[in-house]
Amino acid sequence: METSIFYFTGTGNSLKIAKDIGNNLNNSTVISIAKNISNVNRLNPKGTVGFVFPVFYCGIPQIVDKFLKEINLADVSYTFIAAVYGATAGNGGCIHQVKNIFKEKQIELNSAFYVKSVDNFIVWTWDVPPTEKHDKLHKDACKRADFISKIVLNKTSYYDKSLVEYIGPVLFRHKNFLKTVNNKDKKFSAGNNCNRCGLCVKVCPVKNIEIDKTVKWLHQNCQFCLGCLHLCPNKSINYGKVTLKRQRYRNPYIKMEEYFS
Repeated sequence: METSIFYFTGTGNSLKIAKDIGNNLNNSTVISIAKNISNVNRLNPKGTVGFVFPVFYCGIPQIVDKFLKEINLADVSYTFIAAVYGATAGNGGCIHQVKNIFKEKQIELNSAFYVKSVDNFIVWTWDVPPTEKHDKLHKDACKRADFISKIVLNKTSYYDKSLVEYIGPVLFRHKNFLKTVNNKDKKFSAGNNCNRCGLCVKVCPVKNIEIDKTVKWLHQNCQFCLGCLHLCPNKSINYGKVTLKRQRYRNPYIKMEEYFS
């Protein structure tokens, strides 16, 4: 039976999980949410459908919220989500949020999972974990993808439990994040070592960056995925001053061209 796995990613972790799950399933296709957001109303997936995405502010990203609300799932027989997080208290919000969206569509969310990977949300008070910890995180995430695949193959009903499933989005003000995220690019800037290579333009999943004489964020559609910041080869891009001395991160199993929008 056909399986479609839709993903959204900034630094590659969600794409890696989506690909790992897809490789374990029969007749699967991994599809970019960002590349299909403009024509989501014309999509009509059948069979098994999954959605893999990062947890933002203890909830689903804005673009994923929009995609889930607009996609036609009338011919789907089984649905699942895998929400990828990094911070210890980041595994919350997504399961009940997606359940609520699907309830409005009269669709059941059959299984839902949280997957821990390398944290790279460096615009707050922490940095990327030490590189010596990355290998174990990637291996654990891979094992988690194997577990998810078995659940999906067997069409089992399963939902991860989280202590912050309901309180997390309140504490992190997820609803406010959805309303204000498009303007969060106002603090991004490119330093003097920027050579205008254009990579940030290519990797921005929502085409929110342009280059003329300088790099310009358009303040229209930012998803705060931090892809531009982390993937810049010269580490030229920063978010205010908070990221100046912090590490950059890119999932080592994803080729650069796989990020291109």
